[in-house]
Amino acid sequence: MKRHVWITATYLFFLFIGIPWYWEEGTTFLIMGLPAWFIVAIGVSVCASIFTAYILLCYPWNTDTGSDED
Repeated sequence: MKRHVWITATYLFFLFIGIPWYWEEGTTFLIMGLPAWFIVAIGVSVCASIFTAYILLCYPWNTDTGSDED
């Protein structure tokens, strides 16, 4: 099994950006009537989903179980 450290690092990046713990408590900045932290969290969630789909489509799956049941 190959180590893909960059994949783990990307997910950690999404984790740190997507969770709104770095926003100040009294932040009232709104985007289309929603808090800015909410828009950022949803955007990061969409990016993480696209990244996951990319990883699953680009890397081959080992579907050989090693047993012949025929």
